[in-house]
Amino acid sequence: SLSSSRTTASVMPPKRRRRDESGRQQGATGEGEEPSDGKYHAVRASMEEVLKGLEQEGQRAAGERAQLLAEAHEAAAKVTADAKSQAEERTRDAEKQIEDGMRDVEKSRAALEEEKATMEKAHTFQTSKMLLNVGGHRFETSRVTLTSIPDTYLASLFSGRFELTTDVEGAYFIDRDGRHFHHILNCLRDCGRFELSSDLTEGQRKELAVEVEFYGLLDHM
Repeated sequence: SLSSSRTTASVMPPKRRRRDESGRQQGATGEGEEPSDGKYHAVRASMEEVLKGLEQEGQRAAGERAQLLAEAHEAAAKVTADAKSQAEERTRDAEKQIEDGMRDVEKSRAALEEEKATMEKAHTFQTSKMLLNVGGHRFETSRVTLTSIPDTYLASLFSGRFELTTDVEGAYFIDRDGRHFHHILNCLRDCGRFELSSDLTEGQRKELAVEVEFYGLLDHM
């Protein structure tokens, strides 16, 4: 019985340890279930937070990309507008240069035509030089001057409708007072601008008025 008691005494303690160990293992297992749920929720919350941050980052990136695109479109529009404005300005400058060139050409052409007309007029004057003997006073003038004012005595006389003769010196004789005939010629040469000299006496003015009326120049002197 002692041996069995010893055997029992020696065997019994390990059984208690197994129960204690089993209890501890169960306790450990029971205590581990709650931390596993907490970790899951923590990890899930962390992942959701990370996903939310990524989503926000994506939204910010999309906003920045949209802003960059808008700025790029605005810059491109400005460059296009500037290029168009510069092209229009160059076109206006070219058109102005062409217009200025055309005006210069027209001015040069007008100047040439005027010079040509002046030369032709001078040639006509030279080739139509005429000698006049007015009451014994000799004058040199041109057919153009004598016929410059229509419907006057001299314009009619030298129109070519009448056959005229000259003296031995080639002068056409006019039987009028030749002392004032140079005023008549000056009136024909500068019609509208001619003015009598203030040195003429009253008597000379009266004599000249008679000649002016004869030649049909009352309205021009």
